[in-house]
Amino acid sequence: MARWIIWTTACLISVSSLLVIPLQSSAGESLDQMARSSLTQTAKETIAGSSAAKPLPDLRSETTLTASINNWRAVLAREAGFESWQSAVWSSFPLGPGTHGWGVILTDHGREVGYMIVHATENGSFRLTEYGTGDHPLFSLNTLYRSLVQQELIPATIPYSAFVQNETIQLNRLYMNALTAVWKVKIHNQAYYFDAKSGELLPLKEDPSPKLTNLPITESILKGPATTVQHPSFDPYDRLPWVQGTPLPLTQPKQLQDALGQSDKLTYVTELYDGQVTLPLAILGYQQWESGEAYLTLDHEGYRYVQLKDALTQGHVYR
Repeated sequence: MARWIIWTTACLISVSSLLVIPLQSSAGESLDQMARSSLTQTAKETIAGSSAAKPLPDLRSETTLTASINNWRAVLAREAGFESWQSAVWSSFPLGPGTHGWGVILTDHGREVGYMIVHATENGSFRLTEYGTGDHPLFSLNTLYRSLVQQELIPATIPYSAFVQNETIQLNRLYMNALTAVWKVKIHNQAYYFDAKSGELLPLKEDPSPKLTNLPITESILKGPATTVQHPSFDPYDRLPWVQGTPLPLTQPKQLQDALGQSDKLTYVTELYDGQVTLPLAILGYQQWESGEAYLTLDHEGYRYVQLKDALTQGHVYR
């Protein structure tokens, strides 16, 4: 798992938790969807409640969202590294009040192989905010289960199937923006926060400040094949220019392309949760689509593709 540099702050705020579960799937269902299928109506009520404060745009129909996800899956499945997506099924879940977004986990023969994060746009279409491959997809209940056992917050004797059905453990997915994604877990009235990708226990005492305030304007149209630049991974802790060094002045995709041409060991660093956590990640390259969509490729418990412009806004790159 990724290592963290952590600064803790002392603040105690009691916040209620909300259990969020998958709502829809493609040809098959994930294990946690089947285990909690009886709670589907509760999840639907959650969506209805989340839209009360700020109405959703006209999303046309669930069919449109399903079609968008299926299209992205099919296009990505033709790219190197995404071969397991060709036969994968997917399940989706809402990301919580005010986000107008959904998470998607892809499963191939019972094994988690990737994820997508989707948000509604102003005109009622959808934007692919980020995606990734590997067996640690964003908001994986499998990863969370392992972390809770390792932190001795639940007994190791509790099997996974019993964990996903245990309604006394309250779960809430909190997605603020790319790289700010958190599991909030409430056990015996005590709240714990875990990174939604790595499963690391975070030093948070309250929910992160929401940052997703405006809907994206344009939809994501992936036209392939993509131009993919990929370098070998490395441990960002082997070299520490990001501790005292000066970040590269990168604001445009072309500048990142030039920097990757000069060095195959660039580190992306972002400060999270008001400076409580510094997260350094190896930059593996980027993926550029014919439509102009560009995603930065990071090594974060698997390949993580985040929109390049968002990443350059939220963090810095070091050589």
